[in-house]
Amino acid sequence: MRFTTLIQFILIIMTSMLLFIPISFAETNQNPPLTQSEIIDQLGWIQTGENRCGGHYIEAPFHYPETLLKTNAIQITSNELLFAQHGTSIGQGKVTISRFGQQIIANKAYLYRDPATGKISAIELFDQVTLREPNSLIKAAEGRFVIKTKAQYLRDILYRTAIYSATHKAPALPTNTELQETREVSQLSAWGQAKAFTQEVPHIYEFDQASYSTCPPTRNTWRVKASHITLNKETGRGTATHARILVKGIPVFYTPYLNFPIDSRRKTGFLWPNVGTNSLSGPYFSLPFYWNLAPNYDTMITPAFLSKRGLQLTDNTRYLTEKSSGNINLQALPNDKNFGIFQNTSQNQFQSSTNPVTQSELRRLENASTTRKSLEWINITHFNEHWSDAIDYNWVSDDYYLRDFSNNLNQVTQNQLLQQAELNYKGQNWNFMGRIQGYQTMHPVDESVQVNNQYTRAPQLALNGNYPDNPYGLDYFIDNDLTRFDIRSNPGSLTKMPMGNRLNIQPGVSRAFTAPYFSVRPRLQFALTEYRIGDVTSPNTSDPSRALPIFDVDSGMYFDRHITFLHKGFRQTLEPRAYYTYIPFREQNQIPIFDTTVNTLTYDQLFLYNRFSGLDRINDANQVALGLTSRFIDDVSGTEKVKLALGQIIYFRKRSVTLCSGPLDPTCPINPADAPAPTSVDFPGTSENERNRSPLSGLLNYTVNPNWSATFNTIWNPQSNHVDNQSIGLHFQPPNTEKIVNLGYNFVRNGDQLPGESLSSASNLSQTDLSTSWPILHDWSALGRWTQNWNHHHFQNLLYGLQYDSCCWAIRFVTGRTFTGLNLNNIFQYNTQFYIQFALKGLGSVPVTGGDPNQLLTSSISGYQNNFGRDF
Repeated sequence: MRFTTLIQFILIIMTSMLLFIPISFAETNQNPPLTQSEIIDQLGWIQTGENRCGGHYIEAPFHYPETLLKTNAIQITSNELLFAQHGTSIGQGKVTISRFGQQIIANKAYLYRDPATGKISAIELFDQVTLREPNSLIKAAEGRFVIKTKAQYLRDILYRTAIYSATHKAPALPTNTELQETREVSQLSAWGQAKAFTQEVPHIYEFDQASYSTCPPTRNTWRVKASHITLNKETGRGTATHARILVKGIPVFYTPYLNFPIDSRRKTGFLWPNVGTNSLSGPYFSLPFYWNLAPNYDTMITPAFLSKRGLQLTDNTRYLTEKSSGNINLQALPNDKNFGIFQNTSQNQFQSSTNPVTQSELRRLENASTTRKSLEWINITHFNEHWSDAIDYNWVSDDYYLRDFSNNLNQVTQNQLLQQAELNYKGQNWNFMGRIQGYQTMHPVDESVQVNNQYTRAPQLALNGNYPDNPYGLDYFIDNDLTRFDIRSNPGSLTKMPMGNRLNIQPGVSRAFTAPYFSVRPRLQFALTEYRIGDVTSPNTSDPSRALPIFDVDSGMYFDRHITFLHKGFRQTLEPRAYYTYIPFREQNQIPIFDTTVNTLTYDQLFLYNRFSGLDRINDANQVALGLTSRFIDDVSGTEKVKLALGQIIYFRKRSVTLCSGPLDPTCPINPADAPAPTSVDFPGTSENERNRSPLSGLLNYTVNPNWSATFNTIWNPQSNHVDNQSIGLHFQPPNTEKIVNLGYNFVRNGDQLPGESLSSASNLSQTDLSTSWPILHDWSALGRWTQNWNHHHFQNLLYGLQYDSCCWAIRFVTGRTFTGLNLNNIFQYNTQFYIQFALKGLGSVPVTGGDPNQLLTSSISGYQNNFGRDF
């Protein structure tokens, strides 16, 4: 957070005194310090207890003659005026200098005329000087204003002014009706005192012995005091010397010199330091330096000291051009002490292992440099309305970087980093994509599960065409995909994986028949696929091919009626759907598996012709999927109150296409009739492929009221009479409050099998997820998340914190532990972090320790909006 100390001083005079401005005094007075009650009274603070600040400021009416509303004319009035055409005029009683939107009042004034022109050239004011404009007020003992040079001087001032942050812009000048009425100023306002204020050069303002706070004057929790402050509107910067932050009158921070922004312009300079600790790097300290290189690109350079590791340097560069935007994040840590210790201990621990995989991973660790590095590059370019590209490249220097350092690298899984570039074309009828995609795979020696390398696509070329609304209502389309697959052997493995090219051409035609309550869309496609494979194990062929017709018909009906339930009107819909698919069987065991898996069954998955992702397998099918959806829609608001859906697939024959990889796989023979005892639900001969019905898939979305909503998804297996997959979610969040409760439950049969563990009830995933943000006392709230794995009795995430957010300052404490994986002994490993964040509203947010937890909280607590320390 950038250091925005005393930003609002510039609003006190700059907008109030566009015309009049100080220089010297004819007479001076020494006034005693103001008491708290006098400050409250003069600032116009009214204690009500109706908001977080406990009150608001009252702004007295501005009374203007009608002539001032249309011109910039100045009017000077006085109860007693000794007028002189030459020399000095004297006003006493109540002297008022007015123009529309501005007003200056004093008990005594001297008006000096220019001897040559006879016009008023300077004004001196004494005795209870008041300068006012909408939302701003200045009280001073005396002042002087020079009309021609616009110089000004005030002594012994008390001020207040509303703060206009990025989310609260300065309002337009109120209308005359509003100015003539008493107004409440409830927006966050800054106030303070200064010994003297001087402006001798336009747009440069100087304060001596000044203070600043955004707390209400009844409870001055914190304030800033500085010996001298300069605000330069031309550069958008301010400087302060001998600046001190006082909390309850006790100094807690001092700096001899401070440079800070006074508007939204970006400026080079140091930001708040970050001090913290975590279990991986120990106590650490970092000092970000922001470098505003140009209006369209900047960089953040952050040197850091990690007590367990050494010195780290991070550079985050952003750029924005007419066609491109992107971010480059570099990180380097030379001679990581902790990593060097880990290399030595791992050699002692694993050097006696005879496992070739372990020995290969150990050699990778031994050859890894102790200079740890990472790179992230994200770029999006729009060349024109049709062509664009996207780059997402992530790289780290060793197999252990991801778990040792918290970063924002795009992780596909815990041990996979995406490296991808795309070129896209979007036209009226044709779309093209050219892609190069790879993964950097981590191979840690101390993890119990071996991590396998992934296939790269270098390149993938996809060209898709679509020509709807042709004669006879026909829609023509074609999908073309040409991909080159390559893969590196896993460490310690001598197995050669198949590599090669895949070409898939898939033309099709469809025709929609629609009526008000009925629709049918038959579709016919042909999937023509050919491979050129290298490193093939005999007797597999090196050029397998496949030609498949795909026929499906998607039909649905729509009915609705009006019902009344609990004295409320709803429109209830009934939407039956039938989806028929026919695909003949083609032997595909000779085709390698490059990018294909079995899709998880969901309600939407029922209405897809292929249960496999990717193109290496297209299932054989003679089946119909039946579904029924009903919705309840509120007549008044139009919102969907309830959605119910239930569906199932009816199979007319057994399925024979599986993820078998060839004849050398003993569980996947070429002839399905020769299948051995089943060991997987996706192999021929198993009950999953021989059943005549799929599991039942159901969902329920229920908006109980504006505060409560619930979701429920389940997969029920009628043959085994058990649930295969289930998720339940409850969300409580009343509008315009900070109360949030999320409760979730997930169950996946055989979804959490540990290495070496046989399939049983213990290998099911059974997990609850509870998160909340809840006010507990005035200005106090609790934050937390608890994700528990009940089958293996460990938590996945544990996060808890306490937050205090008052009118003018805020502080929060957050600590958390995250499950990072299993070691070789199947012992659960965790990473622990601790955060303290402190904010002075109108001054800035200070991450005292552990970094900024905002992203962690928003991603952990669904519905949480981070308003911590915001200037309201």
